[in-house]
Amino acid sequence: MTVILKDLIEKPIKKVSKFANNNKILVRFSVFGICAVAALVVCIVSCGITLGFNVNYQGENIAIVGGKSVFETAKSLVVENLAGNNDDKVIAAPDYALTITLAENLSQPEDLADVIVENTDGVEFVSALKVNGDVVLYAPREELGSFLNAALRKYYVKNAENNSTFVDDIEICEGYCVSGKVKPTAEVKKAIDKLKVKTVSTVTAEKDIKYTTKVVYTKEKTREYSKVETKGKKGRKVETTVVETVNGKETASTLVSRKIVKKAVQEVVVKGTAISRTEANAIAEAKSAGFIRPMNKSDIKMISAYWGDGRNHKAIDFAGDTGSPIFAAKGGKVTFSGWDGNYGYAVVIDHGNGYETRYAHANALCVRKGETVKQGQQVATLGNTGRSTGPHLHFEILKNGRQVNPAPFIGYSR
Repeated sequence: MTVILKDLIEKPIKKVSKFANNNKILVRFSVFGICAVAALVVCIVSCGITLGFNVNYQGENIAIVGGKSVFETAKSLVVENLAGNNDDKVIAAPDYALTITLAENLSQPEDLADVIVENTDGVEFVSALKVNGDVVLYAPREELGSFLNAALRKYYVKNAENNSTFVDDIEICEGYCVSGKVKPTAEVKKAIDKLKVKTVSTVTAEKDIKYTTKVVYTKEKTREYSKVETKGKKGRKVETTVVETVNGKETASTLVSRKIVKKAVQEVVVKGTAISRTEANAIAEAKSAGFIRPMNKSDIKMISAYWGDGRNHKAIDFAGDTGSPIFAAKGGKVTFSGWDGNYGYAVVIDHGNGYETRYAHANALCVRKGETVKQGQQVATLGNTGRSTGPHLHFEILKNGRQVNPAPFIGYSR
């Protein structure tokens, strides 16, 4: 058995040795070639050189891939994320050409997907705007981001620290879209303007402090006396307020700090309370004139305006229900009964001795011009005619053609 194995091993070795001795030059070249090829392979591997496919798409060389499956994977990514059309026919078939390149030049599917979109007519890079999970629109990426940022800044308060957020859940998703689904700029702006924006502004501002007025009454002076003893002066304060708004409408405001920079100075006014001789004589004369209240006390809801109120009011206004009776404050002759401009429907009665009374804003008139009436006789009903803001009687007393305060004549005082 040992002899047989020895023969099997030695015979081939002797043949190879004999061939090598007879063909020394050929052997040397073969060994050199093998070494050269091995060295070339080592060089190619160490330098990162590899075989690849040049991808020609729509007439343009767009990438080099390690295999044709890379393009198909990239194509699938585009189709899966293509809003408005999931038909893979949108992406044309490419042509391939074998090439040698560096491994680092090989494109991956994710990168190739964007390149395919760039070179495909009718397909665009877009951002999808989602509101509370629902896609509202597709728009160019840069345009959508710009409009959203502008919307957040729209309600900023000047010279304040501002922070804005959308009230709804807003999400922007990057992807691709067929051109027909992309909204025009005007529509994108209009849709974003409808979104609710909550803005929290921290405002620090210096403001005036209004001064208060103190009135000091003295019996040493008559009622006509009024003098400013100490002139009031405004103060200054610095306030920091946090203001919350939704689309510019204030929803909350919280004062977080206040600092008094300058205190306000209270104004002091001295007024007299004593009745002058002239006023006392006028009150006595009014009481002796014999006038009565022109309405039942139970019908008067309130005195809505006294003598001197507002723009120098020259009467007393009795508020009540429309239709309540109005009576002659004193007997006399009706000199006017009808429409009298701002007074509305009105009655004027001459009582003699220079005295007249006017009853204005009536709803209906109960007497005619030239008629003689008695004290307490109904002359009209309460209304809201002419320049009036509610049902009331505008009651005037005139002395020698000039209006005088009716209050002392009918026993009213403030």
